[in-house]
Amino acid sequence: MSLVISTNLNSLVVQNNLATNQPQLSQAMQRLSSGLRINSAADDAAGLAIATGLNSQSGGDGVAIQNANNASSLAQIADGALASITNDLQTLRNLAVESANGTNSATDRAALNIQAQQVIADLQNSASTTNYNGVNLLNGGFSSQFQIGANAGQTINLSIANVQTSTLGAGQGTGVSAQGQAGVGATPSSSLTAISAGDLVINGVIVPASLATSDSATFTGTDSGGTITSNASAATSAIAKVAAINSVSSQSGVSAVVNSDVVGGTSMTSTTSSGTVYINGISISLNVSSTFTNDANRNAEVTAINAVAGQTGVTAVNTGSDSTGITLTAKDGRNITVDYSTASGNTLSATATGLASAGTYSGGYTLTTSNNQPINVQQGTGTLANSGLQAGSYTASQATISSTSLGNISSTSAVMASGDLVINGVSIQASNSVNDNLSYASKQASAIAIAYAINQSSAQTGVTAKVNSNVIQGSSFATSSDAGKSAILTVNGVSTQTLTLTGTLSTDLANETNAINAISGQTGVAASNNGSNITLTASDGRNVTLDYAAGNLTGNKVNTDLGLSSSYVSSNAGTSAAITTGGSYTLSSAGSITIGSTTGKGGTDAGLLEGSYGGITNGTFLSQVDISTVSGANAAIVAVDNALTTVNEIRANIGAFQNRMSATVSNLQSQQTNLTSAYTAITGADFAKETANLTRAQVLQQAGISVLSQANALSQQVLNLLR
Repeated sequence: MSLVISTNLNSLVVQNNLATNQPQLSQAMQRLSSGLRINSAADDAAGLAIATGLNSQSGGDGVAIQNANNASSLAQIADGALASITNDLQTLRNLAVESANGTNSATDRAALNIQAQQVIADLQNSASTTNYNGVNLLNGGFSSQFQIGANAGQTINLSIANVQTSTLGAGQGTGVSAQGQAGVGATPSSSLTAISAGDLVINGVIVPASLATSDSATFTGTDSGGTITSNASAATSAIAKVAAINSVSSQSGVSAVVNSDVVGGTSMTSTTSSGTVYINGISISLNVSSTFTNDANRNAEVTAINAVAGQTGVTAVNTGSDSTGITLTAKDGRNITVDYSTASGNTLSATATGLASAGTYSGGYTLTTSNNQPINVQQGTGTLANSGLQAGSYTASQATISSTSLGNISSTSAVMASGDLVINGVSIQASNSVNDNLSYASKQASAIAIAYAINQSSAQTGVTAKVNSNVIQGSSFATSSDAGKSAILTVNGVSTQTLTLTGTLSTDLANETNAINAISGQTGVAASNNGSNITLTASDGRNVTLDYAAGNLTGNKVNTDLGLSSSYVSSNAGTSAAITTGGSYTLSSAGSITIGSTTGKGGTDAGLLEGSYGGITNGTFLSQVDISTVSGANAAIVAVDNALTTVNEIRANIGAFQNRMSATVSNLQSQQTNLTSAYTAITGADFAKETANLTRAQVLQQAGISVLSQANALSQQVLNLLR
């Protein structure tokens, strides 16, 4: 082996080995001092990414456990209050049972009623004051979403129904009812409407179109010899609409049931007539004689109609009154078509028979929920009126029915007279203008005046009325050809500024909206612009009176250029022909609401067709309970039983929620433990392995230094050759 001193290869090899060993020594020392296998991305890039995800999941699960425990605590507070309410209800029931006993005098019952009212007040206090972190739980407004997982969307909802005394006591199975429709005339199909997709949205879910194929019972043919030449499609029936609503009930949480289709009769005059009437396409021969009383004639008609009920699906009842004639009912909810023969010699008519006018009449239906949660009804992209419902949020545990919008009430004939409306057997007094301090015109025919009249009899009917917002939907604008022309509107007697058309839709929409809103403080009517038309709203339900005050628009240009239908504002340019549009109202009750009329004008003057709405059971709101009489005590017993059923359902729902929270916490704790274990397995240092690595690295380091010293000394051996 040659000896060289220019390059000490041995020293270089040892230095290289020392350099290689140094990171291993540093890594072992770092892992042992931190306890982690991964201290930087360089240690294990993929492992770091996985470990970070596991750590986020574990941390999120920890917070979710806290969330679930808080939610469980909230539910426990609500359940505790409901337990107290249950005890009060039992006390109230005992008082009612005691008051119903015949051994009590009127004074005794009055004393018992005083105690009962105190119990009811305590119930109301519990319902209105129970809260968690300042949020009321039992007043019907609580609905919340709880985050019970580490990731977005891992939530659970809890809603607690209203248990205030103004709600508790309603009969089970009550709900929100829709009215039917009356298609009177030779072509009833033009009056009756089916539900189109987008007309009706329930709890945020779009209801599909009602289909004729869903109703095999409704008659859709053509009468032979009658005046009706084209009958309405079965898609307009309550049966078809209910089928459409129930097709999405799993998403909306709302189901629908068909109400009986009830068609009121007509005021009957004494006459002699005979011929054929068609009911659902079946011909029925009738003879009315003036030699008999009208009541006897009606009885004969009822017998003839009921004889073919198996074919028509319709039964008849004699109301016993010349004013209301004969009522027709289809219990399965099919449409009812009434028609009179046009054959020579036929003298039958509505007034001669006491039957309804020729036309097709559809029935209503009722929306219900299984968990007593609110039912939210909205208009989608279509026309909500096609469904027979009014927009709003409804308490499912009470019976409700909304009137149709009263429409054009400019005529004095539209005023509701005494007897036009009968609710639960009680004749409602005439509406009066003195009870409407808001409307500008036709006050006596307004929804406000009608609702006031109804509420005057609430103690007898058990039904209260609430006025809805009066909404006027605009129509499409067509301004491009009339740029430069001007118009002035008057809204409830107040004129807008001059509206000069530009021919640009967006500009004209904005100008008209701003002009109407500029005077809304005086008119009570606000305008909203949706980009294609405007909507006018009187939130307090007052009438909306519109008039074209001045301008140089002519004919129907008044309507098309202002985006307001001729139903709401006259197209007579420059004339004073104001049109007043009435709103609607909603009836609420603890039990079913039966609508009738002694004049047959309930539908036209009050916006309510005859029928039974809101459900099939009876009840009384606890706020209306009075056990000072035997009948009141018996009604209270039923009301308390209804309330107990409602509270028990709510508590069952809360109990199920608490059980789910407990299971969720247990699952999250187990999951968090496993995630921590997985995280540790990836990131944690193996101390036995790392200690061995440290020892090995230290030995190699010490040995390397020693050998390097010796390698550096090898060059010194060359000096021995020079001696």
